[in-house]
Amino acid sequence: MKRISYLLLSVLLIIGFSNCANDFELTTGETNKPVVYGFLSPKDTATYIRVEKAFVSENTSALELAQRPEELYYEDIDVTLSSSGNTYSLTRVDGAAEGYPRDAGIFLNVPNYLYKLNLPAGETYDGGEEFKLTINDNVSDTMITEVTTTIVHEPLIQFPDQDEEIEWRSSNESQNEIRTQWRFNNSTAAIFDVRVRLLYQEAIDGDLNNRVNKSVVFTVLKNIEPDDEDDTSIVKELLATDILAGIKRTVDASGPGPRFFTSLEVIVDAGSKNLVSFLKVGQANTGLTGASVPPIFSNLSNGFGLFSSRNSASVGGILLVDEARDSLRDGRFTGHLNFN
Repeated sequence: MKRISYLLLSVLLIIGFSNCANDFELTTGETNKPVVYGFLSPKDTATYIRVEKAFVSENTSALELAQRPEELYYEDIDVTLSSSGNTYSLTRVDGAAEGYPRDAGIFLNVPNYLYKLNLPAGETYDGGEEFKLTINDNVSDTMITEVTTTIVHEPLIQFPDQDEEIEWRSSNESQNEIRTQWRFNNSTAAIFDVRVRLLYQEAIDGDLNNRVNKSVVFTVLKNIEPDDEDDTSIVKELLATDILAGIKRTVDASGPGPRFFTSLEVIVDAGSKNLVSFLKVGQANTGLTGASVPPIFSNLSNGFGLFSSRNSASVGGILLVDEARDSLRDGRFTGHLNFN
């Protein structure tokens, strides 16, 4: 029996969920196994799905194969999405030309082939709708994999309210928070991130008459799951210290400012049940007592990877007033950013 080395993708999840990477060896005679990663989201202007090949060689290092485009990418495949009698063909594009360059590292980063779809005007991914991804290899004239996902319903944010004014109770940042609550459809949504977007203006080179609008986004809560599978609502507090630390991390402080606070936006990202399984399997059997070969989660009929869906909702226009503005201007996290 042949000893075959497979090297899977190092996967970066785009709505902010955990990074996962797997490097493992299998014993098998099958070689035409795709590695797929993609999400469908009603919020995206275009869909991008990564499709690559698992490597197979008895004599060549997987690290070397990862730098060969003929080993990494299929020569000629058809990638299609279908739902409700409609079928859409995805086009192979170079991710770098689309604004998605691949970081230098183990894998070849030029070219960075992805498969792209722009839905026809007026069409979208609706919550609860089922989509099937099919990949056909035209060289071998075979269907190499198919997988179905159901679009996650959009969460409903109940708190904070649009245009709410946040007035922290005291100057002690650690005692303050923004209360947030959202409802969700538990038949599709199972895991959540909460992000905050800061909108502000910045004076260029200190010129108050030359201001530009800027924004930064950062994650405050990550991989939140309901306490019970029957739950349809989650309540969390966004700590002032976490918000201010996020502003410190993401605002470019290279210019002198001054900077002028505009508003905050709270964003709730919802992921599917498959994503929960993907993350949990990736964390299983780790550490000194873990298995020597970690398990690999895949929802494909053949191959490796994850094809799933996500959705999000947001409320904006949230204002910091009184002592909350003081913390932004003078606090230990953001005092150096010269907010007025």
